[in-house]
Amino acid sequence: MTSYPPSNRKGTYISIFWSIFNMGGVIGGLIPFILNYHRSEAASVNDGTYIAFMCFMSLGALLSLAILPASKVVRNDGTKCSSIMYSNVSTECFEILKLFLNWKMLLIVPAAWSSNFFYTYQFNNVNGALFNLRTRGLNNVFYWGAQMLGSVGIGYIMDLSFKSRRKRGIVGISLVALLGSAIWVGGLINQIKSSSDNNSLPEKLDFKDSGSRFAGPFVLYFCFGLLDAIFQSMVYWVIGALADDSEILSRYTGFYKGIQSAGAAVAWQVDAHKVPPMSQLIVNWILTSISYPLLLTLVILAVKDDNKNENNNAQK
Repeated sequence: MTSYPPSNRKGTYISIFWSIFNMGGVIGGLIPFILNYHRSEAASVNDGTYIAFMCFMSLGALLSLAILPASKVVRNDGTKCSSIMYSNVSTECFEILKLFLNWKMLLIVPAAWSSNFFYTYQFNNVNGALFNLRTRGLNNVFYWGAQMLGSVGIGYIMDLSFKSRRKRGIVGISLVALLGSAIWVGGLINQIKSSSDNNSLPEKLDFKDSGSRFAGPFVLYFCFGLLDAIFQSMVYWVIGALADDSEILSRYTGFYKGIQSAGAAVAWQVDAHKVPPMSQLIVNWILTSISYPLLLTLVILAVKDDNKNENNNAQK
């Protein structure tokens, strides 16, 4: 999604990938919602849920065998996605280690760390803490559906809003910063209310509940899905704008995913040690907020509208 498209279509390709990617989340929410519709809150999901997941994963593994090698992929303008036919383990290890000294990757670290760090708070302390079993499944349908909408919207801005690629990046990051901050404000309001009402709520929320008691947390969780999509699509676009060659971008995205997974691992442990939800929310808000000026700096200093110059700089 970062190396196959031409430079002016990377946002579109990322949004297409993200929509397909999160269609799995929509189906993954529907399955437990339907199969556990009449089950009590105390019950665990049934065996059919796991069987359905295993079938989808097996099918996906088989379909991956049909992917064309990057060295054989040619863009519409005649350029190849990779000029390297193969690599080896020692070369890759050395090149990956160099990324930890690469100033471009260091500027991405806070965004990479925070991009899955906030999942724990959203899943456990919003969806898990406020809603019952079947409603959590339904909420996830809309959470991942919101991601599809968000990725399409930010992809359009990153590709088509301005002629200058650097300007598109600046506008896109600024917009995500504004929307993201607004969503975290909503999360703060909800967390304050949840903390104050914690002892008075007789039971967890159900989708059949009417009024603001259900609507407010539901809309917030939907917006969290939007935030995840626009935030991660924005970061992938910035990574894709740093180079066009698939070998270089595979290392960049691998670095991003590695830091991202490390952040997620820490976040789950933070929650397991009973850190107050309010503290988790504040940390998440700070981490995402720090990311925006660093990404803006990266776009201003490293992203150019001349693709050839950009490609040469990336390889250096």
